[in-house]
Amino acid sequence: MKLFFVIDIMDGIVVRGYKGERESYKPINLFSKVVGSSDPVRVVESLKPKYLYVADLDKIMSRGNNLDLIISIKDRVKELMLDYGFSKPDDVFYSISPVLGTETFDIRNVEKVDHEKVYVSLDLKEDGLLDASNSFKDWRNALEFLNTYKLKGIIILTLHKVGTSQSLDFKMLEKAIEFSENAIYAGGGVKNMDDLFKAKNIGCEGVLISTAIHNGNLPLELIRKGKL
Repeated sequence: MKLFFVIDIMDGIVVRGYKGERESYKPINLFSKVVGSSDPVRVVESLKPKYLYVADLDKIMSRGNNLDLIISIKDRVKELMLDYGFSKPDDVFYSISPVLGTETFDIRNVEKVDHEKVYVSLDLKEDGLLDASNSFKDWRNALEFLNTYKLKGIIILTLHKVGTSQSLDFKMLEKAIEFSENAIYAGGGVKNMDDLFKAKNIGCEGVLISTAIHNGNLPLELIRKGKL
């Protein structure tokens, strides 16, 4: 199982994600036990993750972007997943592994992108799907639609659990893994090693982690190896 270290970038710095409440996010160095800087390059240089997931919050919120900064760290990791607030098929680029989040991208347009090169993120808040298409009843309905396509993977991202260390939603993940024709990745609420072992045992292809690294609940060696 792959382990992707997550950094959320806003206003050019790494911020601590918490419950998807982006307007209240603070610099990561105010919270972290493992980094003393919120500069993205310095964070990546210090922690040396093998796999990295980046959310450009400014682009997602349509108030600028941090692309030059993100490109500068791309070659420091083996793979970089990027949620860049993609909203149109023509906007998607493949030099970095693109993540098409349902919050901003109408996934009915997946057929218009090179879908074997993209991840789709089912963005959830309190069990409700954030759906830019306004066309899916729930995450199960969206997952059924995505079974039509071969993707790099599907991320089940519970935004309301981000930063809370409440554990992943394993009931949801088990259902998704059983139903999906694509590999399932999990993000939001990883608490400790038990969560990672359980995610691996139920069949997750990968897990996104951040808070549990910063608060010391998981060892740095995990993200440096990139696998469990």
